[in-house]
Amino acid sequence: MKSFKEYLTEGKKVYEFKIKIAGDCPKDCSAKIKQALATYKVESCSGGKSLPIAEQYTDFPEQKNIPVTIFDVKLAYPATSQQVRATLSGNLDVAESRIKVRNPLEEREIEINTANKDKSGESLLTQDYDKDAEGQKLVGETQKMSLLKDLAKNKAELEEYKVKETKAEASKSAIGSTKGKQK
Repeated sequence: MKSFKEYLTEGKKVYEFKIKIAGDCPKDCSAKIKQALATYKVESCSGGKSLPIAEQYTDFPEQKNIPVTIFDVKLAYPATSQQVRATLSGNLDVAESRIKVRNPLEEREIEINTANKDKSGESLLTQDYDKDAEGQKLVGETQKMSLLKDLAKNKAELEEYKVKETKAEASKSAIGSTKGKQK
């Protein structure tokens, strides 16, 4: 059996964040981030990856022609993206509009939301339904009939069981005592 200490060490959780800073970052920005987030016990902080200058980034639509630096940070204590962003903004003297902080789940959500952003040009409302759609195999008339046949077959296989009670057992209550005497 494991000791309580082993359970605690196994249950250690790491909180990962991706920090994006728009504009120029000083060379010691990684050290400043570690110092700013020391209250959340920084386990690791990447050196920062600089993205090439682009006309506009999706994370910073109001900023134009700026470099963006990305830092991967792992914290030992729980924090929200908003808390990390506010802490960094205050300690790095950078406006909050130039900092984006997201955890992996938020990154995945944005990826899902923007997956079908590109339009194909055809309206689905003006197209006819497919006659040979696979959905009919699951909900069509043939599926209904096969379901009813299966139910009828299973009904014949089931047996009904009845409990035989003796007179002595019938006089006992479900709680275990005997029923009250009748007058």
